[in-house]
Amino acid sequence: MRVKFRTYCGLAGDSQELLIAEGENGIRVSRLYNRVFFKNWNMARAKKKLVKEIEIITGKKVIT
Repeated sequence: MRVKFRTYCGLAGDSQELLIAEGENGIRVSRLYNRVFFKNWNMARAKKKLVKEIEIITGKKVIT
């Protein structure tokens, strides 16, 4: 199953960012992560957790 990722940044100066994962069958899950310190590491962790959550919900292997 294919999954697309996108981010949403709220107000200017906000220290958190929302990572949204959308599956091809319409499933959408999201997670907040800190974007001030270690942004790439925090985003990678959030992405792994979202992939795992989608795999649990659908029962299919995820292709990013």
